[in-house]
Amino acid sequence: MAHKRIAKIITSLLASALVLGLMQTSTLPFGLGLSVSEAATEINGHTFVAESTGYRLYMDESDLSLVVEDKETGAYMESSISHDDGKNNASWIGAMKSAVVLTMINGNDDTQQADLINDDVKKDIKYTDKGFTADLYWNKYRFGMTLEVEITDEGVTARIPDESIHEDGDSYYIGTIAIYPYMGNSYLDSKEGYILVPDGNGALIYLNDKEGRFKSGFSGMIYGNDIGFDESDVTTLLKDRYNTISDSEKVIAPVFGIAHTDDKIAYLGIVEEGEARASIECIPNGVSVDYNRAYAKFTLRKTYTQPTSNNSTAGSLHIFESERSHSDLKVRYIFLSGGSADYSGMANAYREYLVTNGLLTASDTSYKTRVDFLGTERESWVLGTTPVVMTTADDVREIYDDLESEAVTDILSVYKGWQKGGLYDLPISAYSVESKIGGKAKLTDLINDSKEKGIDLYLYNDALLINPDEKNATFNVVKKINKRRFELTTYMDVYKNLLYLIPSRSDELLGRFIKSYTKKGVDNLALAGVTNTLFSYNYSGNNYSRYDTQSSYAATLSEVSKNTNLIMEQPFAYLWADTNAFLDMPLYTSAYIFEDESVPFLSMVLKGSMPVYAEYVNFEANKQEFFLKMVESGSYPSFYITKESSSELIYTNSSDIYSSEYSSYRSTIAEYDEKLGELNEKLSGATIEKHEILGDGVTRVTYSNGVKVYINYGSKETEVDGLTIGSMSYEVGR
Repeated sequence: MAHKRIAKIITSLLASALVLGLMQTSTLPFGLGLSVSEAATEINGHTFVAESTGYRLYMDESDLSLVVEDKETGAYMESSISHDDGKNNASWIGAMKSAVVLTMINGNDDTQQADLINDDVKKDIKYTDKGFTADLYWNKYRFGMTLEVEITDEGVTARIPDESIHEDGDSYYIGTIAIYPYMGNSYLDSKEGYILVPDGNGALIYLNDKEGRFKSGFSGMIYGNDIGFDESDVTTLLKDRYNTISDSEKVIAPVFGIAHTDDKIAYLGIVEEGEARASIECIPNGVSVDYNRAYAKFTLRKTYTQPTSNNSTAGSLHIFESERSHSDLKVRYIFLSGGSADYSGMANAYREYLVTNGLLTASDTSYKTRVDFLGTERESWVLGTTPVVMTTADDVREIYDDLESEAVTDILSVYKGWQKGGLYDLPISAYSVESKIGGKAKLTDLINDSKEKGIDLYLYNDALLINPDEKNATFNVVKKINKRRFELTTYMDVYKNLLYLIPSRSDELLGRFIKSYTKKGVDNLALAGVTNTLFSYNYSGNNYSRYDTQSSYAATLSEVSKNTNLIMEQPFAYLWADTNAFLDMPLYTSAYIFEDESVPFLSMVLKGSMPVYAEYVNFEANKQEFFLKMVESGSYPSFYITKESSSELIYTNSSDIYSSEYSSYRSTIAEYDEKLGELNEKLSGATIEKHEILGDGVTRVTYSNGVKVYINYGSKETEVDGLTIGSMSYEVGR
């Protein structure tokens, strides 16, 4: 009996030692019966700080790096590298471990790095019940800031308040700040999974070993490039006239993410504050270092070229903004686990976030085929220009009647070039209709009569542009920060350059137009330009940032949405609550070579909340693939139609419209309407809950009502879940 008692004591001591070892271990085992997180006091040198219902937060005081642990599974992600392969210099080590990494401006050099590893930084850390705050001061450079980190029920937030940023010296200034640039990092192919890239509709970069093939990763300014600073691109032209390079897709929403699918943990990063002057960086291993990473980088100051005279051959100075921009900087990390730890879970989490915060409101998602019309254009004449009439109000009415005979009755239309002076007579300040299409009376009757038939006809208004050949553009136009007027080159013959209106002028003219338009009892408005452009600018000697432009546009469009039935062309995420439809959703990415897969991330977020219309079918080379992309993303089709042949446009600024004649698209419109209408009837307003790439070109999309859509992009017929899907085809099941 004594021997048994001794053996029992030894067993108990061994068990206690094992538990103690687990508490101190740097690598926690997964799959244990107990909750691993409850037993751990530290993970990889990071000490426990706080916890929420789902997650625990650990922090290393030396560099403020984090570990975020899933309490249920024990899986975790780190914000600093835990494996050093010995290949990296001190600067890279500083970047890979520090909570904040800065670039500094010193004598117009904006490439110097400041971090928490290599620099003498005073840290005053205060712990809270939700995390910590850290007052940071770089003694040599004489600048500082406060980092606030909190654990939430969904994950973590990291914030730097604007008022905490101070620069006390006169030699070093802050250029950019990256917050937790290595959150969720992985070394080469040590993890299975991917980076979610906000390129176009969405893309993935797999976490496999890239073998050093790529020299760069994705870097995109949220809400597009800033023309207030950007120099003119070196454009590839054909015969010095035609632009042969397509623009890259814009970052429409301020999101990014990383999924470790083997550990079943992922996060969606949302740039909540400071997004208008931030970029998303998604970088695969092999680009400078062998680590996969994704993060937001905030710009406080930019350098730019200031010409020293009006003479283009004279010299110039490379200078930086004297005043930094002002905004709080904040990133929210929503963590996901188990079956939700993938890009589908990220899309669902983002939709829920938008709805909860009033950034996305439900619209009527009833299926409609979009059939847009071009009214009039202009071509050069002996003196000035002459109208080119493509589709009159009577033509539109006849086309509607003809489509009705083909059972196409659920239609949304945007009428472009309806205004007196044609498509490029901009800006529009009054409801003044081109007489060549029938004048104001006929157009108003058409809108009202169409509405009675269930057809929504919207008038198109680009509230950003002004045509200096048609309007007085001496005042109220955008100048870049270097005080040189911004000019948008069209690469066309009639109107070679267009200008941007300052935001207050756009607001004023839109107000005038809407007042004039709604007096006639019509209020359908399709807005462009101000919906997907942000810029810094100089006006009357004062500099205005993208934050100013964003704030102005947000206020303007909020008011417009109250007074009109408003839909927007490719709206940025901060405007989604004010639009009743999303026009021109990109279904592809910019096709960067480092991207492994395209996914319809934005469509997954918006499907079921608002109608999403794809870009025009007319101009897609592979129409069958494009049709399947619409099926996969739940998008509705769009056609750009004219009654007359597009050959009539050859000498206008719309000469790039090479195929638009209604007679050529009549049967295609009817076919798409039948097939996509039938599909969306089965979906009945449901949201996309799961998108899966099954391999061999097959994708499965699962909706909240249980409907599953299978798309086969492959060259062979295949069978999935008991369904046979033909090559370049789709099937619907449950």
